[in-house]
Amino acid sequence: MMLDTKALDAYYRTLADLELLKLSAEGGLTEEAERAVRSELARRNMTPDDAKRHFAPEWLENLEAGTVGVLTLEGGERVTAEVAGLNEDSDYLNVKVLSPGGLSRAGSLNDLSISLDQIVSLEVQPHLKEQWPFSDPCQDRSFSSSRFILMTAILLCMMGSSLIFFLFLKNKPYGIQEASIIFYTLGAAISTFASSSNRFGRDYPPFKFTCPAVEPQIPRLLGRHLGFLVALLALQTALLAVRLRLPDWWNVENKKGDTPFDAAFILLCFGLLSVQVWTNRRLLDRAHREFSA
Repeated sequence: MMLDTKALDAYYRTLADLELLKLSAEGGLTEEAERAVRSELARRNMTPDDAKRHFAPEWLENLEAGTVGVLTLEGGERVTAEVAGLNEDSDYLNVKVLSPGGLSRAGSLNDLSISLDQIVSLEVQPHLKEQWPFSDPCQDRSFSSSRFILMTAILLCMMGSSLIFFLFLKNKPYGIQEASIIFYTLGAAISTFASSSNRFGRDYPPFKFTCPAVEPQIPRLLGRHLGFLVALLALQTALLAVRLRLPDWWNVENKKGDTPFDAAFILLCFGLLSVQVWTNRRLLDRAHREFSA
């Protein structure tokens, strides 16, 4: 073994710098040969990273931004990703990782920079994005004029027409309940299907009406919405019925004309809406995972 090591050291000393760098970049050496190459590189004040900069791996040739494929890393991990670009100065490949087991609703695209020396190979798969779950329209963040118009119309109706209904109906029997149905329905629709973010700054993709995982759930969502409307009307009717029985301070108006009862009334209604939206999005998220499976 000692003779072999000495022979390797002697042989690598005879190689020119470029020959030694190419040998290191190609890899496939035995453990003893790898140590001998690294030792010789160090003696010449060079590193394996220098080899990779001089001799790019074969998979890196003709690589373009937008290429989709499966990266095999040194530890054997396989990552499905879309190439975003190559940082030549630091020898890092910038990619957008695609969730391999079904797109996660907690953000399916993750920006990642991977050192070139950690990548063993790249298997290009140009048609991968045409397949599910990568073809899921809910992951498409590109601007859609028709969706924008629809969501804007819902938002304007929720803010404008609902206010008008409250002004005209609030003094009539069950007027508040009738106006609430409109506001609540529009709020549930836009909050369920629009993109959102949580308090930690994480963005959640929108749900598209035309998505094959979403469409079958529309009747179920409508049925659930009717159930929540019944709960809303029951809650509001009960609150209004007990209003006059509450202590006087519940109905004392502030400078803006609002009362503690009004605040509690609105808070409870929005709480019910939040529960519906949360359960709706969980339902659609589960539908995506089941569709992927």
